[in-house]
Amino acid sequence: MEYPVLEGIETDLDQRVLTIRFARPEHQNSFTPEQGKFIGRLFRLAEEDHDVRSIVLTGSGGWFSAGADLRAVDISAAGSLTPPVSSDDNLFVPVIDCSKPLIAAVNGGCAGGGLGFALCCDIRVASSNAKFATSFLRVGLTANDGVAYFLPRIVGVAKALEMIYVPKAVDAAEAERIGLVSYVVEPEQLATRTRELALAFAAAPPYSARLSKRMVLDGMTRSYREHVMAQEYASLANRFAANHDIEEGVAAFREKRSADFKGTAGQRSWSDL
Repeated sequence: MEYPVLEGIETDLDQRVLTIRFARPEHQNSFTPEQGKFIGRLFRLAEEDHDVRSIVLTGSGGWFSAGADLRAVDISAAGSLTPPVSSDDNLFVPVIDCSKPLIAAVNGGCAGGGLGFALCCDIRVASSNAKFATSFLRVGLTANDGVAYFLPRIVGVAKALEMIYVPKAVDAAEAERIGLVSYVVEPEQLATRTRELALAFAAAPPYSARLSKRMVLDGMTRSYREHVMAQEYASLANRFAANHDIEEGVAAFREKRSADFKGTAGQRSWSDL
């Protein structure tokens, strides 16, 4: 699939890993409303692209992203960046809806809506000079939906509220301590470590990985009994749609070789699983 182009956002697809990059280093990789929606479009295309097995979201230069470019948005009297909209118009929904493994490679400052995008990813890998800040109260805004939703689920309610009330930056070491990031590496090692993880995720059986992600995320709001019932359905669906990957995995294990998983055709979105 050929991905569309928009100034300030870069994409690269290599070895089944799609990299999406904020590319406005002169503006701390802040994004305009158009660019925010464009990122959502890229995630929707990646969801349908069978050549994409994992996705990396990162930034160029010394920032991951400072969030929304306040020079390009109209701050309403209610203190919101945008008027109320449906969830379908939300910037983060296409990222959350993406069933493929997602990695945020945080190379520097990560604030506001940029933090929201990073929190939507499955894991975060940070450079040792990365810093994380909510930033909203600093300019009189409420915490945005992505941050307000995911931050307490990742670091706990008390720490999330502390980060929102006092929007000073949290350094990479503290971010790792509180579980905000999975790994901290030196700046020159960030691309390599992220690439290793992205390729490892891309090597997983695609359909099984997507079902597993759904089971984990949906299980956050289910009872255990509901979870078990859903697991039985997922196992049957996996055998029906991608039994060849199960056979390949078992054969590779017995033969002591790496498995070559093919996935299955026609699976387009969470609703298809």
